[in-house]
Amino acid sequence: MKVFKKYFTTIGLLIFSAQLIAGPGLAVTTINTKDAVTYTKWLTESTPKFMEVYGETVASTGICSPISGAEQEGDHYAWAISPSMSALLQSEVRFWNDKSIAKTINKISSKRNIVRKDIYEIIKPAKRAYKVGETTAQYNLLSRPNNVAEYVKTIEAMEAAAAENGFEDIQMVVFEGFGAGDWARMVMASIQAPNVERLGAFFDQNRSDWMAESMNAFPSMRTPVRDWYLLCTTLSAVN
Repeated sequence: MKVFKKYFTTIGLLIFSAQLIAGPGLAVTTINTKDAVTYTKWLTESTPKFMEVYGETVASTGICSPISGAEQEGDHYAWAISPSMSALLQSEVRFWNDKSIAKTINKISSKRNIVRKDIYEIIKPAKRAYKVGETTAQYNLLSRPNNVAEYVKTIEAMEAAAAENGFEDIQMVVFEGFGAGDWARMVMASIQAPNVERLGAFFDQNRSDWMAESMNAFPSMRTPVRDWYLLCTTLSAVN
């Protein structure tokens, strides 16, 4: 547990640091189901077992469900965050090859299909930790930036402008695909709010002077690929 305590103390991250040589990693398993209630119940109840197998390779896990933008109706995203890419790759191999996990997964196999498995590096972490059971509203945009470093700086500036204009509860997180198949080296920017009302209020500012100024540089910096509105719940977290 010492690894995680140092990790969270240093960067204040739960989901999704420049102070660390190795950046944290995110694994996302996209599943499709016609019975989201049953799948979520199974995932929630199975999480303690999953964390036991993960050990210190995973810091937190959860699930995101689209409000809009899913590639297919019934898509959901089970995620796990690790303190480094090394830990993330170890966690994936450990998880998918564990016999006890295989038995647990077998219980839900008839209720869902795995669509894809993707890995990202978290290149701009969140500023505060999410608690177990906490649900956030998010807008995620996948794009091809011309310059990733400049793109992240512009997102950081936008986050600061939001805080100065009454949206200090809005967090912005950035991920880069490293093992994301046809999304390789694409960048996902995530705007995260405590609820849908606050996320909607943030986007209601689209035509405000401060938002227009913050958004001005983006069209020439990136090529959008896909976007989503989501509800995301944290199911486990290492204290």
